[in-house]
Amino acid sequence: MALASKKKSLNINYRPLQASISMQVVTSVPDRQFYSAMDKSFTPDYTLTPLTLFPRCAAVDVDSTSAAKAINSELTNMKWYERIGGVQKLISSGTDYVITQTGENRGQIQVKKNSSIANPITLEFSAEYVDTRTNQVLKYTASKVIIVSDSSSPQPVLSLDSPDTVQWYPVRDVMEQTITAKLMAGDKDITDDERVKFWWYRVLSTGALEEIVDGNGDNDWEIVSVNKNVLVVNRDFIGDEQAYICKAAYRETGSLPATPDTFDQIATTRIIRYIPRLECDFKGVVTGCPAGTSYIYPQGYVRDSTGVIQNPEEWFKFIWMGKNPGSSSYSQVAEGANPTIKFVEGMLLDLQIEDRGAQAILIDDTDESVLQDADGNVLFDRINN
Repeated sequence: MALASKKKSLNINYRPLQASISMQVVTSVPDRQFYSAMDKSFTPDYTLTPLTLFPRCAAVDVDSTSAAKAINSELTNMKWYERIGGVQKLISSGTDYVITQTGENRGQIQVKKNSSIANPITLEFSAEYVDTRTNQVLKYTASKVIIVSDSSSPQPVLSLDSPDTVQWYPVRDVMEQTITAKLMAGDKDITDDERVKFWWYRVLSTGALEEIVDGNGDNDWEIVSVNKNVLVVNRDFIGDEQAYICKAAYRETGSLPATPDTFDQIATTRIIRYIPRLECDFKGVVTGCPAGTSYIYPQGYVRDSTGVIQNPEEWFKFIWMGKNPGSSSYSQVAEGANPTIKFVEGMLLDLQIEDRGAQAILIDDTDESVLQDADGNVLFDRINN
């Protein structure tokens, strides 16, 4: 017969998932058309060979080392919209479009109508995913402009040397990222042509675009420099993530617009602040302390897959929790990588590390003004300092 028993509920503290979406062209039919005014024909003709787009949605588990898998089959509130000339219309499967509603390809759309040069079709996708572990709702949005070009001359194609999604690990990766745009007309690089103009934008949390003009805007904290087709950002100031859009216009006449038109080239990159799985431990303390010990001096450290992280307090908070004999719970006894802790015989010591987060602007609690030093420089500190 048991003399005593103890039951305890053990749960997993799941970290929030990160939403990731990429618009993929399925099959060999391209997402750009060429129109010949001579015979009024489209190449390719989507009424004969449809364009197929797949909005690949993923829920990234930052604690997992495995690649993120598509979760399209579990999407909810999935919708496609057609926008032409500023007018938005909900799409349903029919003559012009066919939408896959179930299975791993849920959300895939077949475009069976042609776009136009003057008013190109913009396809807008939205959906949600519910993490059944935490009931967290992830929202997915993406858009695709189907550009139609005059086949009488080579049409420019814009590209960035930064992938669609960049995972930035601040501990090991460099702070600054240079994003370079290139505009090609056939096999010819026309990036430096005087008849080309570039625009850079920051994507806000609302989905709206905020133009980055010279790096001196009210919200250009992360901008190191911007020069025509080159944008340099300090990734430590982007928060958890930030997307950037580049637009480019080419006019054979050299008469460039003040703002890009809907048919001009667009390229996007998204930077995500990423912390992989880590391990922490400490040294400098033995399990059998000498008699008369009043204080202990543990030395905490953090490891990732590469090895021990140097200067870890730049990125992580070291929280020391202690539980004395007879106590029912742990309480914080110190903070920092090399603390001085009062010794109690029989005590239990637990080291926890927390991400200090990205840099954030310091705001005065009284009037919400931006804090500055004596020289007028804006003050920053990490979000979880």
